[in-house]
Amino acid sequence: MLTGAYRFPAMESVVYGRPFAEMLKEAVDESGASAVFLIASGTLARETDMVDQVRQALGNRLAGVCAKIGAHTPRHDVVAAANAARDAGADLLVTLGGGSVTDAAKMVALCLGNGVTAPEELDDYRARISADGTIMRPEVKPPSVRTVSIRRHCRPASIRGRPVAPTRCGTSRKATATTNDAEERPARPARHRAHA
Repeated sequence: MLTGAYRFPAMESVVYGRPFAEMLKEAVDESGASAVFLIASGTLARETDMVDQVRQALGNRLAGVCAKIGAHTPRHDVVAAANAARDAGADLLVTLGGGSVTDAAKMVALCLGNGVTAPEELDDYRARISADGTIMRPEVKPPSVRTVSIRRHCRPASIRGRPVAPTRCGTSRKATATTNDAEERPARPARHRAHA
């Protein structure tokens, strides 16, 4: 039998049912941030106007955009985004998309908080298990920037290439979570999905 415990990461709020750009502007206003760095899904950046809506909502407070995070959050993409955020003087990270960009923002925050500037430096932050089973966890400083995550639960049909059943999901651009996520999460088992 598998046993264990899961600690939920710190989350200030979850906001839903409102246009994301409106909510994001309010969240940035409340945070006092002046240099927002956006980590966006490449697909959303290429095939929707959502990044443009962020630009319009934030104006000159948008310090930079990274829409180059590959699937499964490759280290080199994360560190490149962290270096760009550092160069932009980011004081708030915003994610726009799904799992890979949300995971990337957590790692970007770790990189910013711990001075990581090269992919191989991330090895210093891995837990190690010795031969006797002792787990050694490195000291990790908390993120130096906060994160706001905007999740899309459904993609427009034009992106997926097939019709959307209106009773399952629409093309609303509304669901949003605001988070300060610095906790390490346990790995999830891989899920395999058949593609239609």
